[in-house]
Amino acid sequence: MFATLLVITGVPKLTDPGGTARALYSLGVPATLSTGRAIGVVEIGAGLAALLVGGRPAAAAMAIVYIGFSVFIALALRSEEVKNCGCFGKKDVPPSVLHLGIDLVAALVATVLVVRPIGAITTVMGETPWAGVPLLLLVVLGSALALLVLKLLPAAPAEAQP
Repeated sequence: MFATLLVITGVPKLTDPGGTARALYSLGVPATLSTGRAIGVVEIGAGLAALLVGGRPAAAAMAIVYIGFSVFIALALRSEEVKNCGCFGKKDVPPSVLHLGIDLVAALVATVLVVRPIGAITTVMGETPWAGVPLLLLVVLGSALALLVLKLLPAAPAEAQP
């Protein structure tokens, strides 16, 4: 699920890296559109490696990416300058404690996978009942749910105000 999220959230950084660059710049990091795109490439690469190859190196790459995101969100939460985390392209999403929590859980899961690696998703699916179809459905649903929670929940308190 967390590998899939990296791929899904990496694509908008390639097509519209401005949000990511602005978020970094708001923290004092001299970021450009190329920086935003590079982060998207790394994010997609780590996610695809974890999904398609598996193993320790892919898990380590995923852990590093999520640790970096956790540090960024933690700093953004302390800053009044960062209004959009830049994680989802044009969609403005403020940094939130929930986002930090999900990133930390993802970093922890990836770190565990460095210690106890698994194979590519096709290998894992082959080792589960019904040729892995239920597992694949759970990954897709879990990724979609996590994405919705990250995108919509931080804005809910503002939307609830009269």
